[in-house]
Amino acid sequence: MKIKDPKAMRALAHPLRIQLLELLAIEGTATATRLGELVDENPSNCSFHLRVLAKFGYIERVPGQTGRDRPWRLVDIEQTWDSEQPDEDSRSAASALSQVFLDWEYSRMKAAASAVAPEEWKGKLSNGGATLWLTPEEAEHLGQAIAQLISPYTERWQEPDTRPADGRPVRLFHNTYLLPNPEQR
Repeated sequence: MKIKDPKAMRALAHPLRIQLLELLAIEGTATATRLGELVDENPSNCSFHLRVLAKFGYIERVPGQTGRDRPWRLVDIEQTWDSEQPDEDSRSAASALSQVFLDWEYSRMKAAASAVAPEEWKGKLSNGGATLWLTPEEAEHLGQAIAQLISPYTERWQEPDTRPADGRPVRLFHNTYLLPNPEQR
């Protein structure tokens, strides 16, 4: 889902909401009570944040379920936004979302770096970076190529029967940004 509305960006710019989205991606469906157990929060607090996420179209109630503990599900496994916005309000919202998202990703990557991977995963996960000299068009193409590369795997979130038996949720993070010009420091 491409996020363009500054209010929707601000709604997602909360660490607990990002965590709830990730857990719904992993669990498939879950109630506020179940999510509260997973994040060590009370169900009322989770319910509030889930309603905010639903208001902006990130999640929805599972159809056909009734009663107090109706489960939620993710609407789209991907959320993207453009930091280059046409007005100050939108730029501010995109910046806030980017900051919270980057803090979230960084904390998760740090925790994963110090965790011991199960034997069958050792040597299979990667870390890396590269400083590239690109034109704006090449940078855009690189982002599109990465999205196309991961596309077959994102479909597994919507179709649990296609997931390999020995598979686990693996987080992929990529980010391209301009380096500061050394002459303008």
